[in-house]
Amino acid sequence: MATNSFCTSNHILVGLGGTGGKILKAFKMRMFEEFPTQEERSKQPVALLYVDSTDEMMSKDGRARADFRVMGQDASFTNNEFLNIKAVDVEHILDHIDHYPSVKGIVENVGAVKSAIGSLGQAAGQKRRAGRLLFAANAVGYVNSLRDAYSRCINVSGDSSETTIHIFAGLSGGTGSGSIIDAIIQTRKAFPNAYISVYAMMPEMNLPKSDMDQGRYYQNGYAALNELNALQAGAWKPQDVTGGGEADYYSDRVKGVANGLTIYSNVNENGLTINSFTELPKVISDYLFARIFFVNDSDQVNSDIVRAYKYENMDDFALEYDEAGNPDPITGRIPVARTKKVNSIGIKRVMYPELRVLKHITYTIGESVLYQFKYNNWRENQGFANEERNRDYRNDFINKENLANWMLDEEHLTLEKKILPSDNDFMAFNEYWHDKAINYAQDAKKADCPLNELDNIMGDSFANFFRDCGVENYYAGKEKAIPDMAKEIRHTVETGFFEKWKDGDISITELQKISKLLIERVSEIRTELEATTKDEIEEYKAIDEDRKANLKEWSDLGILQRMVNVGERKYARHQEYLTEFYTSKTRLVALEFAKKLAAKVFNELGKMDADISAFGMKINEAINETERLVTAQRKVNKGLEDMKGAIIEVSEDETMSEFEQELRCDKIEMPIIARQLRDCILPEEFVNFGRLAADISIDDITDAFDIKLSEIVKARHDEKADSDKKVLGLNILTQLQQKLRTDDDIKAFATKIVSQSGVFVQLNTDQIQLHLRNNEGNLSPTNPASINKKAILVSIPSPDDNPGLKKFADKLEAAFKNSFNQSTARTTITVNRKSLRKDELSIITVQYCFPIRAIDWMGDYKKRYERFLNTGNLATDQANAILLHSEGDGSQLPSLFARSDEEIKAAEEAYRAQQAAAQQPQAAQPYAQAAQPFAQPAQPQATQPYAQPQAAQPVAAPGAGTPPPPSGAAVPPPFTPPMPDPVIALYWNINGQNYGPYDWAACKQMAANKQFTEQSMVWMDGMPAWAPAGQVEILKPLFAPAMPPAMPPMPGGATPPPMPGGMPPTM
Repeated sequence: MATNSFCTSNHILVGLGGTGGKILKAFKMRMFEEFPTQEERSKQPVALLYVDSTDEMMSKDGRARADFRVMGQDASFTNNEFLNIKAVDVEHILDHIDHYPSVKGIVENVGAVKSAIGSLGQAAGQKRRAGRLLFAANAVGYVNSLRDAYSRCINVSGDSSETTIHIFAGLSGGTGSGSIIDAIIQTRKAFPNAYISVYAMMPEMNLPKSDMDQGRYYQNGYAALNELNALQAGAWKPQDVTGGGEADYYSDRVKGVANGLTIYSNVNENGLTINSFTELPKVISDYLFARIFFVNDSDQVNSDIVRAYKYENMDDFALEYDEAGNPDPITGRIPVARTKKVNSIGIKRVMYPELRVLKHITYTIGESVLYQFKYNNWRENQGFANEERNRDYRNDFINKENLANWMLDEEHLTLEKKILPSDNDFMAFNEYWHDKAINYAQDAKKADCPLNELDNIMGDSFANFFRDCGVENYYAGKEKAIPDMAKEIRHTVETGFFEKWKDGDISITELQKISKLLIERVSEIRTELEATTKDEIEEYKAIDEDRKANLKEWSDLGILQRMVNVGERKYARHQEYLTEFYTSKTRLVALEFAKKLAAKVFNELGKMDADISAFGMKINEAINETERLVTAQRKVNKGLEDMKGAIIEVSEDETMSEFEQELRCDKIEMPIIARQLRDCILPEEFVNFGRLAADISIDDITDAFDIKLSEIVKARHDEKADSDKKVLGLNILTQLQQKLRTDDDIKAFATKIVSQSGVFVQLNTDQIQLHLRNNEGNLSPTNPASINKKAILVSIPSPDDNPGLKKFADKLEAAFKNSFNQSTARTTITVNRKSLRKDELSIITVQYCFPIRAIDWMGDYKKRYERFLNTGNLATDQANAILLHSEGDGSQLPSLFARSDEEIKAAEEAYRAQQAAAQQPQAAQPYAQAAQPFAQPAQPQATQPYAQPQAAQPVAAPGAGTPPPPSGAAVPPPFTPPMPDPVIALYWNINGQNYGPYDWAACKQMAANKQFTEQSMVWMDGMPAWAPAGQVEILKPLFAPAMPPAMPPMPGGATPPPMPGGMPPTM
């Protein structure tokens, strides 16, 4: 089923550490599932960057990882998708700290840091400070890798106007947790206009493995959340590891450095616990996959969920102000303590598992094909059986005809017939010597004794001319080629075996049996050769006696007898004797050779048998793996009977099994399918079974299933399956309609789904409802818009122009809309009836706008964190603080939880005292003493988050309640109030970046500090364009020359009052 994509903007996924890597792995494998061709994937403007201090998730030696294979393809991370930050060792960094100026700023005491961190292995070892040091040393590399990922996206989209960067990390370890702060900062620094979303996994309350906690698991999580909160609240500016000084990248526009935080755990709000190693990364990946590819941001129906996951419409409630803070004396602004641009997510997929069904059918048929490979035992109503068939293999295969074809008969072993293709074809021994006897008979008659002459001629041929070199020389020379001949015989046998197996005529188990029987037969042949040699020796001796006797008889004949028929008969008989004599003499030499060759062949066939067994083992392993794959594709949840899981399957596995049974029992189709798979798996050229076993991997076989067999299955399904028997290409609505037969069933389904479609975090109601000082009015929990909101998007596929299905979908939509309440969170639910995913109904949930303190497990984390830092041993506590925090000891961060009542009370008392003092009349003081310096941050004010000023406090009327002057004192002249400051909202442009707005007091102080000059480019409402500050009339007093000092007082006299509206005198 083709996947439609709504991804039009650029998306970069950054995975930090093992947790981030697992999410990227799940995401990339889903990419290969949904977009199975490289052409489809290359059209998606999505890039990945995996950052870690270990390469354990990377391919080794260029070989594909089995756990990254998807339907026959390798989804492993590529080299440009990976940044290894362990290239520089932490100890080396600390020993040469001056060589790392960007790192030096985060190491106040090298000795203390080095002592605390100790030695590291292959990763950061749950030491956050070590993780940060590793990242800091490679921060430039990170930025370069990020830019490379961005370039890959731009090359696809051709549009740089919108980029979203998703950063994933677990907070419990060392690498991801230690590097997350710098990753956010450097990402914002490199991409100031990008949308940055951070996904942080909290520590599991109940660990899936007992050895996961090395003593800092929960403490790391709390420290990381504390730092993330401080960074996002603008209350902490860590060192910039790619520059100098503080990294001040807080933006008032986004109310943070990143646009927001997504925090999740392995337990959802309804108490469902999932495996954090295997299931949780897939849940996060599925959510992100839906967000990027399936939710159309431009479609109004998705607007609520889009605003929720983009943290939009939260600016008025994005920050929580310090309940123990007081207004700044100059700006009137209250410090921020916490961010509320936090959300958590969940996704529930009610789906017809088409991919699982296709895989189950594919692997089931593949298993049957492997049974053919192994046993080739067809049974009616069962198909290829998983057992061998009974057969007389010796009679059927180890016969004279096959032995001759395999060159294991005596004629080949004695080289009466050639073995090597390069050798010449020669006559049989008897034919050769018969021809010699006939051809040289006339020449021999010229001699006095033609019998001896013919014997001498043939003896000379035996010694020097047989096959051009003489019998003994020939076989002596051929002994050097015995290894090649043995291999040639093996190759002939093995190739024949392979061709029969390839054609499906014989199984690998049968080949193993035949191979062993053949070895047994060769052993018998070796014994037979010994017996034949003995018999041939006796035959040779008998023929030699006959030869000698015939020669004597001819010698005893008189001259006349020799000239008549008696002599001719003796001569003709002697030719026969010589033919038999030299044939036997040649055979004796040849038989000795044959025994040596047979011994070598025996060894070669033994090797062949071992190779066939190795290939048989490979088939067995493939069967075991396929059985595992079939099991893995079985339905693992109870469907609609248990809807707690993240994925709910609605399927009829009985119909699937019926289709599988029909296909694997098709006596015509299955052999064809088996042959097609063999052709797909096997190399073009066969060498031997050993090479075959080495070259063909289990992955090759399963890849053939995924690529070739799955296509065959789909084609056969489309040909065979009737409309009511289809198991592929089904609409989830059809499946649900079959299950939910009444209106009550539909309502119960919708209610249960919505109630269990929770986000993967649990919130503490007491913390949600907590009323805090400085957060009153619209910021208090009494305003439901200020905290804990939830958006639910239900995506339903279209009903395929089916009126009955449309009616069912209408009822389903109504049931969903009536299935939620507002008891715990302000919830909006939207039903999208235009989903393009026919096989899936999804429920995406986003709960947002709450402070981190509201997460239920945070109280427990805090206790563990505080115990870890307060052991009673100062040195231990200092070292622990270094390990937990990426910078400093944590004391520089605002409180993650609300301050104690005592702290708040003290703050209130201090504020009242300040206000009371402000209401008391003050004696005239020189301006230099009265004026307080304006604490200007390192960056322009616009980057600093502040609360709105407190309401102005009432000031007593002039003279009200003022005691009379002391007796005899000079009466001061009447008080003339100073002119009020102009009310302005001024914007300032520095190097192309706009800052502001600034009020008069801020401008005045910056002008006094020479930060704001007449040449500064400014703009405010009413100005037609940007202009130098010195040219703006209302601003000119800021740059006016200072008033000259007043005359000193006359001795004993009063000091004249200042000029009305003038500056107070300076001392």
